[in-house]
Amino acid sequence: MPDEVDELILKMQHLEAQVRAQREAQALEARGKSLRTRAQQLAWSAQAELAVAEAAQREGEEKLQRARDPGLKPIVAADLLEEGRRIAQDARTRVVKARARLNFALDQMDEAERREYEALHAQARAETHAQLAEDPMFKGPPSAPTPASPSTSTSPATSNPTSTSTSKPTSNPTAPASPSKSDTPKKTLGRRRPKGGS
Repeated sequence: MPDEVDELILKMQHLEAQVRAQREAQALEARGKSLRTRAQQLAWSAQAELAVAEAAQREGEEKLQRARDPGLKPIVAADLLEEGRRIAQDARTRVVKARARLNFALDQMDEAERREYEALHAQARAETHAQLAEDPMFKGPPSAPTPASPSTSTSPATSNPTSTSTSKPTSNPTAPASPSKSDTPKKTLGRRRPKGGS
């Protein structure tokens, strides 16, 4: 009975976690899509504004170049120079602003991609909790101690022959400390003299 209660509690917890993860995934996905849409619109308008500003900048630079023509009258050259400077300066400011807006739009697109990626993670968590709710007592794949146990059981058996095999050969060569009769060289002695005789 307690096992069934624990299983039911775990199942409810996994179902609640699944619902939370699904809501989080839906919210992140919706925010990512809206952010991407707004960023794309901002990028398009920024690109159009950048193109107009760059064209105006080129026009102002062309007027400045024509104002330096020595064949022009000084009054016309001065007016052209003043107009060219005004247009070029205004265009430079617009170019800087348009590039800043375009960079901001690109950053917003990156943020939208990050939110969509987080939405995928939340969806994966929801699916995991749904699977765990079906089997709340799931503890993962069973561990395989069987390969480890035979190696430990056979290790004493393998260690014994090696210890005996190493002990026997080492004891035999070291055992004969005194030379045997066959190993001692034979000395040739003369006749024995009797004790006490001269």
